Amino acid sequence: MMRPVASSTTSSTPSPSRLLAIVELQNAIAAAAMNADEVMTITADRARSVLAADSVLVGLVEGDDLVFRTAIGAMAELAGSRAPRASGLAGRCIAERRAMRVDDTAAEPHAVAGLAGHAASVACVPLLYGEIAVGVLQAVAGRGALSDEDVEALRMLAQIIAIALHRAYTYPRPRYDSLQDALTGLGNRRAFDERLEAELNRNRRFGHSFSLALVQLDGLESAIDRHGQAAGDEMLRRIAMILKAHTRMIDGCFRIRADGLAIVMPGTSLHGAQIVAERCRVHSAEARACEGGVRLGIGVVAAVERSETGGRASRGLERSDAGTGDSDGTGGGAGGRAFRASDETATQILARAAAALALDSEPA
Repeated sequence: MMRPVASSTTSSTPSPSRLLAIVELQNAIAAAAMNADEVMTITADRARSVLAADSVLVGLVEGDDLVFRTAIGAMAELAGSRAPRASGLAGRCIAERRAMRVDDTAAEPHAVAGLAGHAASVACVPLLYGEIAVGVLQAVAGRGALSDEDVEALRMLAQIIAIALHRAYTYPRPRYDSLQDALTGLGNRRAFDERLEAELNRNRRFGHSFSLALVQLDGLESAIDRHGQAAGDEMLRRIAMILKAHTRMIDGCFRIRADGLAIVMPGTSLHGAQIVAERCRVHSAEARACEGGVRLGIGVVAAVERSETGGRASRGLERSDAGTGDSDGTGGGAGGRAFRASDETATQILARAAAALALDSEPA
């Protein structure tokens, strides 16, 4: 049967590993300056991982309806669907503004839309904007699989979404506009500088790794002179779309100058960044994103925590080339020079990425 779940007790407090996963998520969201939709998606994905749930959904109240803005996992097809606001477990969760749980939906066929006749457990926690419930975060797992600890972890994750919604409602546009490139929709140079400095500080303080890929459209200015500004703008938009499509939500994509873009990848090694860079290069070539003699170049650097011979850990900045167009699809040369990230400024790191640029062998 449906039952409310009390607030946190000692027995329901999430384990240290779960708390760490939630804290890491908060830090990543803060560093990436995500919008509300991005926060809902990445939080739902983290909730599914932390709870080992089959599905996680985020529903927001719109009038008399509950609209599922995000759906991750087995019930992904419900994204964008609507249900009556007052119906089922989610409706009661919103009305009573407290967490609810059903341990066996086979005995509660109307608890959750789409689960009639299926045995599962469901937990819902409200998304609170002040005293008002503006939506729910809902997890679905096997029958009896969700515990009070799971519900408490879900409650903590719901607070992350609620804060993002609060910011979106209170500050709907100004910060977004001031940090966005109007042509590509990517972050602008100011946003890039803030993000790179934040990642550098995290590396210095906590040893968190990150990688930077610098993307150069070589010959873009000459192509614009020959073919016009509209053609150059279209090439930039194509490359920007490819970068967004083939990077993680937690990564940051930016336009940092007229012919240059960048990707900041937290928690990514040099090898991982090379894979991302090569993926973007291959898709750009397949889509013929660069034309009119423009060549795409990508340089990668990575601030990582490395073990020295004596067993101590030191932070270094590794450099490698990507985008050389190797036929095996592995990208540019592996390895490279190592630098102490603690000794580097954001400007120096950007310069090292520029020095690592390798252009495609032939103009498009």
